[in-house]
Amino acid sequence: MTDKLEKWRGYVSDEELETYRKAGFGRRIALGRKAALLNIDTTYMFVDPKYAMCGREMSRLIAALERLTQVFRDLELPIYYSRRGDRSHPVYRGSWNFKLSEPDAFQYVSDPVADQWPPSYGPRPEDRIVQKGKPSSFFATPLESFLRYDDVDTVIICGVTTSGCVRASAVDAFSHNFRTIVVEDACDDRSLQAHKANLFDLDMKVCDVQSLDELIPLLQDTYGK
Repeated sequence: MTDKLEKWRGYVSDEELETYRKAGFGRRIALGRKAALLNIDTTYMFVDPKYAMCGREMSRLIAALERLTQVFRDLELPIYYSRRGDRSHPVYRGSWNFKLSEPDAFQYVSDPVADQWPPSYGPRPEDRIVQKGKPSSFFATPLESFLRYDDVDTVIICGVTTSGCVRASAVDAFSHNFRTIVVEDACDDRSLQAHKANLFDLDMKVCDVQSLDELIPLLQDTYGK
């Protein structure tokens, strides 16, 4: 636990860190017997700045996604992609209509490219795709049953946004008793402050937060053939 707390020293005050130590938060979850990659919302809608939903240029995130995806392909571990479902009808959008200023904008409901992935890390025929209506990839989707069928006990999460769909999915993965790891440099957010704050909170309470350089050797040592 100590190494996790030390990682965040300087971002969180020593006094606040001590409250986490006192409560016993921050234990490392580690990898289980079989891991799957869950790539959340990294379609053009969220990684291409021409779309309003993409806050800024995402080249660093894309490079990280390419690297992480290739490791999973090399290890022949399952890869899951989740993205938003059909937004063409107000009922399908549901409560998003209350939060978005233009819930019926062309980009949001009709652009044929918006929900596709860049080919450098996008899904292949052997991969799994789950469509979702709300932030969590687990909410009202078959994702949990798919993972159980695949005999997966560890979910490695990447994608966008850290404070939104990544966080919601990580909390739900934890709630379904999966070992959960969020890859900090393979996630991103419109707000760097929100990105960091949510990574800290997730690392303390529901998952491990690890960099690619930390995680990749562990994956290779654990699952390499």
